Amino acid sequence: MYAIAAVLLFILAAAPAAAQEVGGDQGWVTVHCNVDGALIDFDGESKGTVSGGSLTVPVYTTGTPYQTATASKSGYISDSTSIPSVSAGETVNIYLTLNPEAPTTGTIGVTSVPSGANVYLDGVYNGRTPQVITGVAPGDRVLTVEKEGYQSWQSGVSVTAGVRTNVNAQLVQTPTVGSVSIATTPSGATIYIDGTYMGTAPKVATGITAGKHLIELELSGYQEYSGAIVVVAGQTTYVSKTLSKIPQPTSGEISVTSSPTGAYVYLDGAYQGRTFASGGFVIIDVAPGSHTVTLKLDGYQDQTTAVQVTAGQTAGVSMTLSPATPVTTTGSIQIDSQPAGANVYVDNAIKGITPLTVSDLAPGQYTVTLRLAGYEDWSTTVTVSAGGVSSASGNLLPASQPTATQSGGMPVAVVAAVAFLACGAALRRRRT
Repeated sequence: MYAIAAVLLFILAAAPAAAQEVGGDQGWVTVHCNVDGALIDFDGESKGTVSGGSLTVPVYTTGTPYQTATASKSGYISDSTSIPSVSAGETVNIYLTLNPEAPTTGTIGVTSVPSGANVYLDGVYNGRTPQVITGVAPGDRVLTVEKEGYQSWQSGVSVTAGVRTNVNAQLVQTPTVGSVSIATTPSGATIYIDGTYMGTAPKVATGITAGKHLIELELSGYQEYSGAIVVVAGQTTYVSKTLSKIPQPTSGEISVTSSPTGAYVYLDGAYQGRTFASGGFVIIDVAPGSHTVTLKLDGYQDQTTAVQVTAGQTAGVSMTLSPATPVTTTGSIQIDSQPAGANVYVDNAIKGITPLTVSDLAPGQYTVTLRLAGYEDWSTTVTVSAGGVSSASGNLLPASQPTATQSGGMPVAVVAAVAFLACGAALRRRRT
């Protein structure tokens, strides 16, 4: 009981202190601002946005008090003020005013008579009249207004930040056609203006619309000329050109195709590239004369052909490659004997009986020996080459019969009889 009472006394003693912590008492700060949508923050902590001219923010009076309130919005200059102390249950009012940021660019309104003219500001196209050009940096600018059939209009415009400057361009109609006098050296060149045939030089082409045009001059054996001309209405534009001869080619080309594709191409032994299914391979800058073209491809035989190259022309080479013959690195020996059935030894290794073919032998020399019971051994040396078939044929001789002699011992017949009797005696002993 005493323990419970002590705990209760402790809780009652701590209660007033807890009431003094943050959140124990509350007041309010009403922020008044002239711009709805402005963001409000207290000491950098966002509190909301202004609506209907104000924002009320609850604050705790027992916590660390806020110091500064700030209002901000894009396009406006931010404003800040200090936050007075707030008592529990009290509402205090603070006022923040946002002023628009000063403009940094100006505007040009452009109209023209007639309308629909192209507008250029400092040489940059900005649409057609009527046109409003915004975001123009302050300063002096050059405004140009152009329309086909009218003289170009140009004027300086002074741009002030935050100010719209209106400009009206009164366009003056220009004459519509002029003439072009064309002369060439040598004469006789064909004349085209904007792709339309006009005759041959020398020539005066009339009724040409004023403005920019493309003129082209062509003469066999000479390089074509093309260039821009400006025709002024009511005036004659003069064009005089000396045409350059076409230089004679000093080299030719070789177009190489192969079946199959992908072959490596060599010209006079020098690697050039590979043939492709999309059009083979073209060797450029080849000196005139006779050359050799070689094609190489794994699994196929190399193929070479001669080709004659003429300057300024393309010679054609087409080859069908043949599969390569497999390379054989071993040889074999065909062996027979009279009579057949002899054991065959190659370098003392038995290989079989005659007739016999011994394959997969590395190139070199081998000793072939034939052995057959009742016949004398027969041997010979055989040379084996890669991919070749060597032969060895042995005519076996019967083995010579031994003859009885008395010199140095008993006759053979006696020895045989003694051996026979000895064997019989041994067998009898085993049976007993």
